[in-house]
Amino acid sequence: MDKKKSHLLGWHRWVWVTAIPIMRLLIRLHYGPYTCDPAPELEGGYIVLPNHACGGDQFFVAFSFPKKHMYFMVSEHAFRNRLLGNFMRVMTGPISRVKGGVDASAVLSLLRWLRNGVPICIFPEGNRTWNGQTAAIHPTTAKLLRTAGVPVLTYRIEGGYLTDPRWSRSLRRGRIHGSVVHVYRPEELKKMSLDEIEAAVNRDLLVDIDRSQNEEPIPYKGKRLAEGLEEALFICPKCGKVGTMHSHGNTLSCECGMSVTYNELGFFDPPQPFRSVAQWDHWQQEELKHRLDTEEPEFSDEDAEIRQLVGTHKTRVLGRGVVKLDRQGLHLGKLSFSLQDMQKPELCHLGGRETMMFSNGEGSYELCFRKKPGLRKYQLLLSDLIARQNTQTV
Repeated sequence: MDKKKSHLLGWHRWVWVTAIPIMRLLIRLHYGPYTCDPAPELEGGYIVLPNHACGGDQFFVAFSFPKKHMYFMVSEHAFRNRLLGNFMRVMTGPISRVKGGVDASAVLSLLRWLRNGVPICIFPEGNRTWNGQTAAIHPTTAKLLRTAGVPVLTYRIEGGYLTDPRWSRSLRRGRIHGSVVHVYRPEELKKMSLDEIEAAVNRDLLVDIDRSQNEEPIPYKGKRLAEGLEEALFICPKCGKVGTMHSHGNTLSCECGMSVTYNELGFFDPPQPFRSVAQWDHWQQEELKHRLDTEEPEFSDEDAEIRQLVGTHKTRVLGRGVVKLDRQGLHLGKLSFSLQDMQKPELCHLGGRETMMFSNGEGSYELCFRKKPGLRKYQLLLSDLIARQNTQTV
């Protein structure tokens, strides 16, 4: 390690140890009650893999490692704000990763720090959960874990989703708990197949709020509990229309008259046709796949903007106007992005807004809206279209 990096690492370690007691107080004031179990003490570099439930997950992980500084891998999107980006670089030095594609430089940076004995934290789902159930880890994670040759700690955060749902416009007060689930030694990982590693991590990180709230109901109290839900749930189960859902207060309703109340336990009243966000979400994702088989799916919205990522954490606007997604690809004015060579898109959440990152052989791009028509439907349909395109070309 060169002298400059060594000095920077020493500074970041001092900030970590000094700031954690302060952050404990601030996070408790912001999110409410939480508890965390101390992590086992390990020497040298290792990888921490937490599930991604809410906006404060990195703090809950850090509180279990109060004396062991680590670097977090974060979305490149967070560095677009110059003030925030410079603050993070100086104070915490996170590793930047471009979503919606393969970022080899981020992986190389991660491996270099590990070889120098520095722990790294990665959220292997790649995104915060939309429905309260932990998503499967990224397909390349298992190979990275075995290649790294360091211990791997899985870390589970429970209660984060109901405290701070990704789609919500307000916080709720309930209970959050974080703890290490398992420590995998390098020799143990070498004996496991990639499928076995993936299955083990998915099992360790699994949180299902439907099941946990059925077994031990905990109220998460707040105001305007349903507001923002139309970003997650965009197909009405009654009329089948897309983009006609609206939220106000604790109520989510459709223009057709369908209406449900979202309560403090995270369930709907009445509980038909779906009792929870997860049940509704699973149905709508299968509904999208069904429509791909039976009709010509197409989404279109106004006030769209497509930007290209250029240089370091900078973008340039390529076009503004009406965006359309169909079987041929993504279109906006004269811009057209075919499915060929396109990577699976990912959503970035920052400051309460969503943008969709995607990439092809020519570069990385993002789709965003001035308003909030529901970017998630574009991300899900585009992912399904790309998956089918890849299956047909194999």
